[in-house]
Amino acid sequence: MKVHITLVGGQPAPVYNGIKADNPDKVIYVYSNDKQSLKSLNSLRNEIKIEEAETLSPLSPTDPNEIENLVSYLAEKYKDDEIVVNISSGLKSWSHIFGYHFQNQENASVIYMDQNNVLWNYKTKQSSSDFNFDMFTLFRLYGNPLEKYTRLSDYNEADKEVAKKIEGIRNTNPSDFNKLLAVLEGSKKSLITNKTGKFDLPTGSYVEWIKATKDSDAFVRICLFNKKGVSEVELESPHAFELAFNSGWFEYKIASILSTWKHAKDICLNCRFPFKNNIDKNEVDIIVNTGTKLLFVECKTQITKPTDIDKFRTVVKTYGGLGAKSLFVTDAAKSEVAKKKCEDYEIIDYSLKEGQGKILQLLNDELEKINAR
Repeated sequence: MKVHITLVGGQPAPVYNGIKADNPDKVIYVYSNDKQSLKSLNSLRNEIKIEEAETLSPLSPTDPNEIENLVSYLAEKYKDDEIVVNISSGLKSWSHIFGYHFQNQENASVIYMDQNNVLWNYKTKQSSSDFNFDMFTLFRLYGNPLEKYTRLSDYNEADKEVAKKIEGIRNTNPSDFNKLLAVLEGSKKSLITNKTGKFDLPTGSYVEWIKATKDSDAFVRICLFNKKGVSEVELESPHAFELAFNSGWFEYKIASILSTWKHAKDICLNCRFPFKNNIDKNEVDIIVNTGTKLLFVECKTQITKPTDIDKFRTVVKTYGGLGAKSLFVTDAAKSEVAKKKCEDYEIIDYSLKEGQGKILQLLNDELEKINAR
């Protein structure tokens, strides 16, 4: 029988991924009375359907005698079984004593799952990464189920053409376009929740819409006045409303570029999580599943408030865990203040003014780097 002994700390993902990669017969969780350890334990028990060999009592985080007593007990009880000890999570005090003892035991192996979801066997010094990375399970493990999202594959050719038309008419009068569709203030924020509606400006520019139903596509008409006259476009597609408002067309454009990246396995847009008390934002523009970790993407045509970068960083840390990568994409070039803030937060900084090819090289360079805690 293969018994998988895993140390449980505040990061449940390497515990879960280690168990899935090892595929043991039974599992033993080593945990403490710490709030984060108990929270991780509960999440793991909800997701892992493998039988527990036994249920331990909470372990001291620091007492070496108590830790060594548990190690000796487990080593003796399962001496006739194959033992795998996962030291990826949990406390350093546990990792040291468990690793030191079981590393020299003939029937045991010590493993470690790194941020790139590469599983290392410290006895054989070999690695493997051939297991299924499930981002939806990852979110549930951290207590953040993805409540709402739209896959890039759900957009059709009509949506693609609509996005191009929106970008085209925006260029005829960016100021009026932003006031009508991008930077919504006051009553406009609540009015766009209506099935139908219309906004207009003193310049004569306006937008009107009818949202999609199960029987019909969405319809949006945009009319912009400018020095050369008037530009008008009618848009009709399943996601025409989402593409027109709140820079949805720009997010779709970036997601389409990212879909050409060889590491992009699945791309979700308009991702919404449950609200957390410590942050004032629960939405992510784009999340890319690379097969080993997540890439969170924030898209803005331009940054008007440097605090947008702070909010994005908090969202990634809260919903993505330690291993997630982050990318902040703008249409216009960022200010030096914004660039420095991205650098300080280890956020990949990119502007479309730099050319589309550079973004893929940036992502390739950053993907396997280990994040600082």
